[in-house]
Order: sequence, then C-alpha cells, then structure tokens
Amino acid sequence: METAGLDEVEAGFLARRWWGAYTCGVIMSANVASTVWTAVRQCLAGLADLLLPNLCAACDAADVSDAGLCSQCNVDLLSLVSLAYCPRCGATVGPNIPVREGGCWACPNPLPRFAEVIRLGPYARPIRSVVQALKYRRQEAMVARLGELLSQGVQAKCPDRPPDVVVSVPMHWRRRLIRGCDHARLLALAVAGNLSVPLGRELVRVRNTPPQVHLPRTRRIENMRGAFAAVDKQSLAGAHVLLVDDVTTTGATANEATRALLAGGADRVTLAVVAKAEPPRAYSQHLSQE
Repeated sequence: METAGLDEVEAGFLARRWWGAYTCGVIMSANVASTVWTAVRQCLAGLADLLLPNLCAACDAADVSDAGLCSQCNVDLLSLVSLAYCPRCGATVGPNIPVREGGCWACPNPLPRFAEVIRLGPYARPIRSVVQALKYRRQEAMVARLGELLSQGVQAKCPDRPPDVVVSVPMHWRRRLIRGCDHARLLALAVAGNLSVPLGRELVRVRNTPPQVHLPRTRRIENMRGAFAAVDKQSLAGAHVLLVDDVTTTGATANEATRALLAGGADRVTLAVVAKAEPPRAYSQHLSQE
C-alpha cells in the first residue's frame, strides 16, 4: 500500500480502512458460503423426501403416520405430554409433588415476566429429535401435529382468557437466511390457525445476539438485553399475547421478548413451547444444538 509522503495519522487511517475492507470481505464470503451450503443441503433433503420413503421424524422408522411420527414415537410423545409441570417455568414436577401456581424449586429468582408457561413435554426423545429436525427441515406434517397439541394445551390452560394474538420469538434475518426458514414462526402459524387467533408481527428482533452455548442464566440475560422491540403498539394495547417458541432452557430469551411486548402495551404474555430443556442431561444436549 502506497503511504509515502503521508504523515502517521493519514497512514494509520488508510491502514485501518484497508484492514476493515479486508475483514468485511472475509466475513461476507463466509456468510455467502454458509448460505449456499444451506441451500444445497435443503435441496438434497427435499430430493431425499421425494425419492426415499416417508420416515418417522424422530427415529427414521418407515411405519409413519400422517403426523410424521411412527406409532411408537407417537405413544412416547403423548406420554411426555401427560407429565405434570410447573406453570411458571415449565420444569417437570414429580408425581408426588403438588403443582403450584406460584412456581416451584426450579423457578428462577426473580420469576420471569411471562405469566405462564404452556409446554408439550421435557426436552427428551422423541420431542428432542423432532425439535432438532424442525430447525433444519420444514417437516410440515410434524409442525401441524405440534401446533395442534400446543393449541389444545392453550385451550385447556386459558379457558377464561384466551389469547388475542399469537407471535413467535423472532429469528434474526441472518440466522433465518442460514437456516432457510423460521421454524418458530411456522409453529406459531399452526397454533394460531388452530385457535382461530391472528398471527401477529408485533415483535421484531433488532439485534443479532451471539450464541448462548454454555452461558449461565445471568449471562444469557445480559446477552439478550435489548434484542427485541415491539412495533404496532396500538394492536398490542391491553392484549393477551401468546408467545411461541420451540424450546425454553433458562427462559432468558422469552423473558426479554416478554419485556418488549409488555413495554409495547401488552397486558399479559403466555409462553407456549414444544419443550423445556431441563438439567442436567437435557440442558447440555439442547445447548449443544443452539
């Protein structure tokens, strides 16, 4: 780079400009390569769906129903759905422990901003396998099945005050570009359809947060702070919002999304998730997939 005749300040400025352009080009090249690979992977998966037999989303067995699961995995799924859980954090409650509306021993302190958690089950097989499949493939049949079960849970838990609007925990556009789809949005669409409630876009992600692998809850709260914002506050005013996501682990992401919705005028937020990742095993397994 030609810097003869320039003073040290100008030379330093040009050097920084050159280095910034170089690193930006490297990052853009990596993002483009990642996006291209994701598109190729999704095309191959779609081709496999056309050429190969329809397989169970959880165990790859050939005995698969219209809901995307084999008969055994469907039984296993329903057995997880039947487990009792804490309505404040979603953690599984033992058979001899009463379910308390005010929370359980596993609840974070202070309690999260959302009023209640509605879940299908713990982050264990076959739910774990289904959630992992949803992150990278659309699995329309499975999305419809999970949406049906979640909506049934909402109807059972919220008989007196059903939600006014359904929103998903939004994915940043960069991650959505890499994944190929927003699986939480697809799940929220299925839930909204079953409940005959509008699917809203009142929650947006304004910051792409770093990965939260192995971060404790306090660090996750810091990581997620300011990641979401509420828009169209007029439609949120006084509303009961059903916030939909695939998995909750510490609740930090849903808690920050709830903060934005309440600040936007919502009166109540209920969190609906497919699974609650619980320590020690399920917690570490979910973290490895984020």
